[in-house]
Amino acid sequence: MFENVQADVRAGLVWHESRLARRLFGRTGAAVSAALLSIEIEAVLIYRFQAWAQRAGIPLIPNVCQRLTMMLAGVSIGNFTTIGPGLRINHGHVIIDGFTTIGANCSIAPFVTIGLDAGGPDTSFEGPKISDNVFIGTGAKILGGVRIGTGARIGANAVVITDVPEHCTAVGVPAQVLPHETPSDRL
Repeated sequence: MFENVQADVRAGLVWHESRLARRLFGRTGAAVSAALLSIEIEAVLIYRFQAWAQRAGIPLIPNVCQRLTMMLAGVSIGNFTTIGPGLRINHGHVIIDGFTTIGANCSIAPFVTIGLDAGGPDTSFEGPKISDNVFIGTGAKILGGVRIGTGARIGANAVVITDVPEHCTAVGVPAQVLPHETPSDRL
């Protein structure tokens, strides 16, 4: 859990670090101030505690954590979601539900929904499997048991209901897959 927390704070510092706090208190002080002042970093850190409590079998705490992140940042991360280190939620207002897996160093823009495709007769609780270094743009929807490859990009307002290969971009409704001109391994 703690190695993920360190990676999450490092990823959040890219957007939320205060130069003044870094100058006055050093690198550790800047990290602490960013964690205290950024609701996005707080939402990810509360999720880490929620996941730990869920795995430890502690009742009620995971639900309290989920409601707390909803109140703070408009972020709802379900109890059965698994998220790798270095998650960056850019501005909140994100819903992640179902048995969803998100890899390391992913970036999620606001108003994103990741979760179940509850529209058909074969509804299951399987959520998307998102690999490492994926960027998900504002308003995107990733629904059902789809797989998103390493280094993929999901465009703003795209609705992804089919797999996206690694180092490709998905845009449109329903999403069309386009290859990247230059693959990116890091956001």
